[in-house]
Amino acid sequence: MAIATAHRKSLIAADNHILHRLHSFSGIVPVGIFLVQHLTLNSFALAGAEHFNAVIDFFNKQMPRHILHVLEWGLIFIPILYHALYGLIITAHGQVNVGRYGYWRNWMYLWQRITGMILVVYIAVHVWGTTISHRLFGTNIHYDGMVAYFQNPWVVAFYLLGITSATFHLSNGIWNFCIRWGITIGERAQQACAKVCAVIFVLLTALGWSALFAFR
Repeated sequence: MAIATAHRKSLIAADNHILHRLHSFSGIVPVGIFLVQHLTLNSFALAGAEHFNAVIDFFNKQMPRHILHVLEWGLIFIPILYHALYGLIITAHGQVNVGRYGYWRNWMYLWQRITGMILVVYIAVHVWGTTISHRLFGTNIHYDGMVAYFQNPWVVAFYLLGITSATFHLSNGIWNFCIRWGITIGERAQQACAKVCAVIFVLLTALGWSALFAFR
């Protein structure tokens, strides 16, 4: 009985390890790549309405619908849904100990969970207010529509929070990914990776904020 129990626990631990690695991987590929691509395309608004509208029209008018749906569900919606749901499970079973051990990695662990929960709400609101609303009700998601959308300062504040949460979650997730997948093993490598991730966070946040204020 004891042997069977120990074997069952080892199998559960192995399954959790695989799911954790898959969760970490999905945060980079494809979710993280999509975030960078999404912020980059939105930044076309900095060049003016014509350039941003060209991006919108490419996906909504020029790309075949079946290809667009496959890309959306296969590379965006399903991976994000898995990453979010399993992330909530990790958060529910995680132990935050910043009160006892105020190390910076403990704080990063805490903020990774906080930003993850923020992103669940933010992504749902963002997708509903743009993609779903456009397809169901014909909401204008071209440049002038986005300008009108961001006239509300509360909407702007919500998006600033969402963008910052997303860029932090990705940047810190890259650090975790490199450890979980055995890329950065030693402490020196992990410190160097942390510096690179900090730069990524600053650059992506600046990109996202700049694109947002292009509509203001």
